[in-house]
Amino acid sequence: MEDLFAGMAEGYEAWYETPLGAFAIAEEERALKALLPPGESLLEVGAGTGYWLRRLPYPRKVALEPSPDMLRVGRARTPEAAWVAGRGEALPFPEGSFDVVLVFTVLEFVEDVGKTLSEARRVLRRGGSLLVGILEALSPWGALYRRLGEEGVKPWSGARLLTREDLRRLLGPPEAEGEAVFLAPEARPPFGEADAAGRRAGNRPALYLGRWR
Repeated sequence: MEDLFAGMAEGYEAWYETPLGAFAIAEEERALKALLPPGESLLEVGAGTGYWLRRLPYPRKVALEPSPDMLRVGRARTPEAAWVAGRGEALPFPEGSFDVVLVFTVLEFVEDVGKTLSEARRVLRRGGSLLVGILEALSPWGALYRRLGEEGVKPWSGARLLTREDLRRLLGPPEAEGEAVFLAPEARPPFGEADAAGRRAGNRPALYLGRWR
């Protein structure tokens, strides 16, 4: 399988330091933390450089990452997590290993969405929680990502965007939901006002989150 993130790891988090990126990632963090369930152990499937693992309050954190470049940078930046090379379609863990499994903007890049979700549920303990975040296909940001993909820009050239309806068909109704980032990719400051305007205009959010038990 082609590594769509090869050569991107060192600069992967740089966009979060731009004004628009900082606003967007703060909104995403707010939405994610509002859905966090209690638990001792967390597995993040497709952990990237460990950005979220550094911010989530679980005593035991395990990171699964298929990209060698992202795995190398993730291990260096997020040593508090145990890093494992692997793919979401074949998790190298026994059944019932984790209290929480996080799949955050990863389904867009896997070969088999259904298998990845099935594996995530397999490794959850009884009563555990599956948290899934997707880049909403029908949002203004989804339109941008599709355009970049058409132009051959990685990683979007290999992305397959989903909607919340797709997740519900695969997993059933979530027990809780969240969403973030309603402004357009070309928005100018003040971003809070632009985000509120996007919500009023009926924009789908860039990020949709669901929690399943």
